[in-house]
Amino acid sequence: MFLSRLYRKLRIYLDVIIVSAIMGFFAYRFTANSLINAVDRYFNNKIMEEELASYITQDIKSDVESLLVWVSACIVVLVIILFIAGVYLARMRGRVKKSQNTLKNAIDAANIIIIILRRDGTILEFNKHAQDLFDDIGAENQGSFLELLSIKDAEKLQKRMGRHDVSVFNPHFELRLKTEAEYRHLYCSVQPAESETGDECYELLAVDITDRARKEIELRESHEELTAVYEKLAASEDALKAQLEKTNKLAYTDLLTGLPNKISLSERFMGELEKKHTRMALLIIDLDDFKLINETYGHMTGDRILIEVAKRLRILISDNMFLARLGGDEFAILVWDFDSKDFLAGLAQEIEDKVDGFISLNDANISLSTSIGITLFPQDAHGFDELYKNAEMAMYKAKDKRCRYLFYHRELNDAVVERLNLINYLKSALEYNELFIAYQPQYDTRNKKIVGLEALLRWQNKYLGVVPPSRFISIAEETRLIIPIGEFVLRSALGFLRKLREMGHDRLIMCINISIIQLMQKEFTGMVLDILNENQIPCELLELEITESVMMESISTVLENINQLREAGVKIVLDDFGTGYSSLNYLMHLPINTLKIDKSFIDHIERGKENDLLVSTIMNIGRRLGLSTVAEGVEYQEQLDYLARRKCERVQGFLLSKPLSQADTELLLMESGSQLLQ
Repeated sequence: MFLSRLYRKLRIYLDVIIVSAIMGFFAYRFTANSLINAVDRYFNNKIMEEELASYITQDIKSDVESLLVWVSACIVVLVIILFIAGVYLARMRGRVKKSQNTLKNAIDAANIIIIILRRDGTILEFNKHAQDLFDDIGAENQGSFLELLSIKDAEKLQKRMGRHDVSVFNPHFELRLKTEAEYRHLYCSVQPAESETGDECYELLAVDITDRARKEIELRESHEELTAVYEKLAASEDALKAQLEKTNKLAYTDLLTGLPNKISLSERFMGELEKKHTRMALLIIDLDDFKLINETYGHMTGDRILIEVAKRLRILISDNMFLARLGGDEFAILVWDFDSKDFLAGLAQEIEDKVDGFISLNDANISLSTSIGITLFPQDAHGFDELYKNAEMAMYKAKDKRCRYLFYHRELNDAVVERLNLINYLKSALEYNELFIAYQPQYDTRNKKIVGLEALLRWQNKYLGVVPPSRFISIAEETRLIIPIGEFVLRSALGFLRKLREMGHDRLIMCINISIIQLMQKEFTGMVLDILNENQIPCELLELEITESVMMESISTVLENINQLREAGVKIVLDDFGTGYSSLNYLMHLPINTLKIDKSFIDHIERGKENDLLVSTIMNIGRRLGLSTVAEGVEYQEQLDYLARRKCERVQGFLLSKPLSQADTELLLMESGSQLLQ
């Protein structure tokens, strides 16, 4: 390709040289022949005969021929030079045209705005990009360019157009064109130019940088915002440090009581473990029935109780102890360097003395009691998690046994599994018809007739066998299963009473034990009255037995239900009287009808004057307050005789009759016909 291109170029030049040589040759021949002919004519006319003339003629011809050769050569060279000059000029013209096109394309691609204007701003010429700009900003009349600018920018442009100022400023500057909504930003340069008429004018070159200017404004605003934020952050560095310290403290502190939390307890255990203490122990303290307090009095009252308990526990803490709140109603004390388990038992007793009892809040006397689980390290556990689990296990077992505090032992693992199984089986007891009612007759000591029945809940499970109420009633209360179970007892017992009334036993009283969880339900009174109406049983034939602890709580919902039931005619029996917080002052104001003397007092009748006097006093108090009395757990004849002499109105116990099934109860009533006691 290169050789062919070179050949084409050389061929052009060779053609020019050959043409020039031919033209020079013909010029030479034509000129030489003309001169020779002229000389010949001239000398022929003279008819010169001398030889000298002949020689002269030959010399002249020779000189003329040489001169003609040089003239022809000069003509050839001149033609070649003129040709080359023409070719060069043509090429230069093409390059200029190409450069102009390139510049035009570059201007179009770069959207360069070109405006020719006078010093006063009059627009003389402009390119299509300038026309587009004028159309965009609505400048229909392109008179003075300065009118499109703000006063400040117009002055700036006029300064730039001053020749004496051109070298002083940066050649590039920014102008803003006014529009209806916003400014259009131009990046400009201006320089003198000559008009066709020779007048002074200027060429303004500009690029529309509106988008970039907007971005710069946004960035500037963002930068200002970030700067402000940074300044605030820098100004509040001390506050942030304080906040960080506070956050760290919150991570390790209980907000309500200000005590260390479980995380802090765990880390303290690890810290004390590194000190190689010979023995360590963990006590977990749980407030009994605290969930009930929260539901009854509200969480604010519950929080006040927790604060008070924390305050009481702090008093007991010494240098070898660490107190923490674990959450909910649980507290923990980590102890190290103690002498023996007796020290821990003594500490548990001190906790009971400090915390257990009444707290008066919002005109309510709230009784508190604790259950404490104690576990030893390293005898019972190899790490904190295991230690904590064992202490909780001991605490729950203490709660079940109602023994205040209990040391962990390996058998408790089996007890926990048993408890979980008990809960699972109890959840399905109603569905599988495993619950049933036994009835223990109550006898009138005056006429020796059966006057009432106490409904006693029983549970027969195919895996566990017969489960005594002492094992499952507390679990039913904790899991709130006591609510559907309690309704089952009411419907079953009152349904059976309806059947007995239809058999002619229309004056029998039905006694049913009620949990405080049931009494806390607002709809409890309505449910009881509905069941009575469904079975057409007068309200006075139903006795609901509640414990002293229920009455001492002074829970508004509980008292409201009791008062509504009493107003409807339902009798209220205070069960296990004398075993709780018995007080004559409270007894005088309690909405009850009957006192039920606990079996623990009956067991000691005829075993000492003090015991006999106590039972007699309880019955006298009841009579003076207009209350009837019932004695339970009568197992010996001397107990029955004593109660009859002291005019106890009703008695029940194994001496008279064990709890019976429905069929056996019907049979007993049928055979005796309300038979007299032997």
